[in-house]
Amino acid sequence: MIPFSIQKAVEITGGHFFGPEALLQDSFDSVSIDTRTMAPGALYVPVRGDVFDGHRFIPQAFEKGARLTLSEVDTPYPHIRVNNCVQSFQALAHAYRCQFDIPLVGITGSAGKTTTRGMVSAVLSTVYNTCSTTGNLNNQTGVPQVLFQLMPTHQCAVVEMGTNHFGEIDALAAMSEPTICLLTNIGEAHIEFFGSREGIFRGKTEMLPHMRPGGRIIVNGDDDYLCRIPDAFTFGFGSSNDLWAEDAREDDLFGASFTACWGRERLPIRLNVPGHHMILNALAAVAVGLALHVPPENIQQGLAAFEPISGRMAVEKLPRFTLLNDVYNANPTSMEASLQVLSRASGRKVCILGDMLELGEQADALHERVACQARDLGIDLILGVGPLFCQAVAAAEGLGFPTQQELLARLPELLMTGDTILVKGSRGMRLENAVSVIQAL
Repeated sequence: MIPFSIQKAVEITGGHFFGPEALLQDSFDSVSIDTRTMAPGALYVPVRGDVFDGHRFIPQAFEKGARLTLSEVDTPYPHIRVNNCVQSFQALAHAYRCQFDIPLVGITGSAGKTTTRGMVSAVLSTVYNTCSTTGNLNNQTGVPQVLFQLMPTHQCAVVEMGTNHFGEIDALAAMSEPTICLLTNIGEAHIEFFGSREGIFRGKTEMLPHMRPGGRIIVNGDDDYLCRIPDAFTFGFGSSNDLWAEDAREDDLFGASFTACWGRERLPIRLNVPGHHMILNALAAVAVGLALHVPPENIQQGLAAFEPISGRMAVEKLPRFTLLNDVYNANPTSMEASLQVLSRASGRKVCILGDMLELGEQADALHERVACQARDLGIDLILGVGPLFCQAVAAAEGLGFPTQQELLARLPELLMTGDTILVKGSRGMRLENAVSVIQAL
């Protein structure tokens, strides 16, 4: 990051500075919410969580070379006393972002955000020096960290924004000021907190008022909620969209192809990832590329080079099995998309489905819907993990396991050489443990 003035930080946060007066003329050149990865000269931001309070680690931060800390409590170390460290962190990130007059693509939606972000970055990086979200830095403390990674050499940015409560996208978009707002879909993810798909739609579209003047809205026009948004550029399979797919083919578990169409233009696209939903993600990336004047041949090149992020429908050819490693997260929309991919495999098909979290009162019905879809798609062996899927798979003649440990004890006898195995569940289910066991069999 560009060094940021401590005096300016005090002014932006509206906090009170405590420390040597001379320090006000200094600056910090990185920010950190984790003392384990902090570099000397950093601003430390202590975050209060459910388990740990970052204020406890202020001494360790200065042992690691922190120049300054935000703080909600008195501390003997140089600090800016504020009412809320996260809100002050976001205010600083917004001020930092405003130093860069570059295109910034904000991405949100119920499913496909991370893969779409990767595809958009792959396309833009063929032409521009692109700053992009990495890992899971898409929340209230992650997005500020991404913004602070901007450098004068960057020509555009891609910022993923996640939410499970009203007001969160509002805060993330306010600090990011996107010039392109990209919305992938409106599904049931986090419906426990939003109440309905209508509520999720309202939560996701909190981004739109914060788009910079002259910006562009890009949405999945096949989505029954997103197609309502006025003046949006739409993509999808329907030819009524501004950008649509023709000749879509999922050739095997290792790829897909389609022709991207807009006006009279036609652009063949080849992907190294399978799935109908992946074609939608790729169309989103094509739309962003066109909006930012990426030549068509570069769009082809970027999407052809895209490789799935670990745990996001990564297809692994193992000595005994073909593994569809999709454990990073799950919701009903992404579950059903992954099962569609599995259904096209040859040989015996097995799914290991871990509970989907934050679905509230609809959890039982949604888990049963997914389990029954697996049955209707002809999945040969349906294994449910966790209290919700353990019950739900009974309706689909599957096997349920209350805990992952009970599943793992049975896996060697349940799996057969030649199986294609999908492993998918919410992040909290930690099904990467099942993946490790399968990889070792």
